[in-house]
Amino acid sequence: MNITNEAIDFMKAALAEEATKSVRICTEAGCCGPTLGLVVAAPEDTDDVKEFDGLTFAVAKDAEAMAENVTLDVESTGDGVSLVLRGLQQTC
Repeated sequence: MNITNEAIDFMKAALAEEATKSVRICTEAGCCGPTLGLVVAAPEDTDDVKEFDGLTFAVAKDAEAMAENVTLDVESTGDGVSLVLRGLQQTC
């Protein structure tokens, strides 16, 4: 998984008031099969963990293959700024 500087800045601001400065990327049920999800959570023992500018990003073992060519980025819309996973293969 790749992470843009903009996503790191966004996450630092979003987690400023949180006790946990860690994001965990894991699989979750989608409409047509598993997809990736992001949760604010401490890494688990089997996760692949990387540190970026004071933040911890953990990828669950079952999500590694799906996250391999994905980039965590931000996107601005009329509703504001949000995180996006670019390159995520659609399951439907």
